[in-house]
Amino acid sequence: MVAELLIALAALGAPAAAGVAPFAGAQRAMSEKEARTPAQRKLDSQLLYEIYRRRGEAERKGVPSGATLVKIDGRGRALVDVRAEVGPVLLKKIRASGATVVSTAAEYRTIIAWIPLMKLETLAGDASIRAIMPAPEAVIAR
Repeated sequence: MVAELLIALAALGAPAAAGVAPFAGAQRAMSEKEARTPAQRKLDSQLLYEIYRRRGEAERKGVPSGATLVKIDGRGRALVDVRAEVGPVLLKKIRASGATVVSTAAEYRTIIAWIPLMKLETLAGDASIRAIMPAPEAVIAR
């Protein structure tokens, strides 16, 4: 399908930059996304981008430059919202990773915690976890 699109664009006279096919960046980003492990698929892209940056893989993986909405403290922990069935076993596992649990809401299946950024992938591998994303922050209207 990509080949047909490129042929169609070439027929319309669409320019190609210095030997780079149009949409090459989008293709690379899509390839990175498709190559994610099942645990990585549970992590919000912004969290993954921060992990890639810390590992020195950002450029190779085509991570966009610029800041993310991930809040990271001085100890390398990210403030995240873990979506899962809240229970004592999972909470123990989260705390064992070096995390500090801020709040839990079993009825909403959510845990807000400061979790070491570099432990998120391992934690996401837990079958009870559905998703991990940056935690939303309250905004006080004045």
